[in-house]
Parts: sequence; structure tokens; C-alpha cells
Amino acid sequence: MKTQFRIMASVIGLVVSGAVAAAGVTTNPGSTAGTQGTGGQVEFTGSITDVSCNVTSKSANQQVDLGKWAKSYFTGSGIETTKTAFHINVEDCPSSVTQVAVLFDGNKDKTDSSLLAINTGTGNATGIGIKLYEENQSKQVALGAVTDKHPVTAGTSGTGSADLTFYADYKSTGTAVTTGNANGVADFNMVYN
Repeated sequence: MKTQFRIMASVIGLVVSGAVAAAGVTTNPGSTAGTQGTGGQVEFTGSITDVSCNVTSKSANQQVDLGKWAKSYFTGSGIETTKTAFHINVEDCPSSVTQVAVLFDGNKDKTDSSLLAINTGTGNATGIGIKLYEENQSKQVALGAVTDKHPVTAGTSGTGSADLTFYADYKSTGTAVTTGNANGVADFNMVYN
């Protein structure tokens, strides 16, 4: 009888502790975690939709040649090279998608966090970063933020497309630019409506 009682008490203890955990009560992290106080709640929201366009294969993994520049061109901090255009094209957009934008991100330059960092290590240039621009060539694209919206052109088969133009150049971040490869990588995600 004692054995059954212990088993039953253990089962009831597990059920009660599971109910407490399900109710959102957290365990005490102990005194080494510091003084505890009241907290709050974080609610995550969102939805799953079928609204999407397809990035063309030509746009998905492209290389943009920013050219070869003499280090003597960069006579001080903030010197920029000629801007080079690049495009991101989307197709097969459903009729519910009327606008599209891009969110660029990547490693930020350590001296100027508004610039995309160039790769580091042996054989790579230093003292410059890559600056991205909107189509108007005057507004900088902020890394980690959504670009200006671009209209989607409706197609004859009920799907649309868009050709988004951006520009990039090199910008010096100091007076000591060194020679080497000046490559950098920006990741991007499409943002609809």
C-alpha cells in the first residue's frame, strides 16, 4: 500500500508541476541570477500568406563590379567612387501584390555602420566600405531597413513583375586606404505591399 501511495504521490506531483509550467509560471533561477522583479509578456504575431513574387534567377545571386580604383583617389574620409547600377527583378507576382521593396543587410563597416563592410583578412583592402543607394542615387539605403516601395506592373496573365534599380559605390572611411580586394556581400529579402 505504501508503494502505491508513493507512486500516486509522484504522479500527482508531475501533473501539478506540468500544470504550473503550462500556466506560464517560471522556476526560480536562484540567487546567483540576481534580484528578481516583476516582468511582462511578449506576444508574437504574424500570419502566413500566399502573397509572394519570385526573384528571377539572374537577380538572386548576382555580382556587381564596382571597378578598380587607385588608393590615391581616396584623398580623405568620405570620398566616394562612381555609382554602379544593379537590378533586382521579381516576376509571377499575384494580383494582390501592388508594391515591392527590399530589405538589405550584411556585415556593417566597423568605422561607419551605415556602410556594408568589405571582406577582411589577408589580401583585402581596408579603409573603405560599400554604400548602397535608392534608384534616385541620392538617398542611401539603410542596412537592416526596408527600401522605398516600387510598383508592380500587372502582366497579361494575371501576374505582375517589377524591376528594382539600386546603386552602389565605394566610400572611404578614413585617410588610410590600403590596397587589395574590396569585395562585400549584402543579403536581401523581398518585402511586399
